[in-house]
Amino acid sequence: MSATVLLLASAAAAQTAPEPTPKTGTVTFDTPRASGGTTITRDRDAGTFSRETEVTRKSDGATMTNSLTRTRTENGFATEQSRTGFDGSTSGRTYERTRTDTGFTESGTITRRDGSTYNLNGSLVRGDGSATRDRVLTDSAGATIASRNAVASRNADGQVTRNVSATGNQRLLYPGRGGGPRGAGPRGRGRR
Repeated sequence: MSATVLLLASAAAAQTAPEPTPKTGTVTFDTPRASGGTTITRDRDAGTFSRETEVTRKSDGATMTNSLTRTRTENGFATEQSRTGFDGSTSGRTYERTRTDTGFTESGTITRRDGSTYNLNGSLVRGDGSATRDRVLTDSAGATIASRNAVASRNADGQVTRNVSATGNQRLLYPGRGGGPRGAGPRGRGRR
């Protein structure tokens, strides 16, 4: 009788055991033109996420790699992406967001395949019935490539007014969504 109870208790403990952390999963593919795979590792306790992709072109054996890491920080998160193309060229970007009492600040860099760099800076400031969102992309000389300023305010009747001023190609302001200078790095937000 005691042996049966012990077996049942062991089985119950195995079913309720916490999932291992970090968790890793890999997806591979093999087509007539290329083969490769992506490995994703996520550790919710540590607040980290990584995605590593490697693709080999069968026509000449050239390899492309794509790497993304996202780390939770004390007051926000930081992301780093890098890519090496089939031709050996490299590109990438970094991004960091920090929470503030009234919203957040953000900063980052974008590196193109030709070695040129861009700097991204922005902020969100919430006030009493208002919010202001700024974002600007500058080149290495400090010249503005693209910018966006959006101000939203709510009056006593609850009506919301939005005013937006923008310069340059707005897609360049959101490299993680497929924009950014050509060759700025891998696409995808990399959210946990």
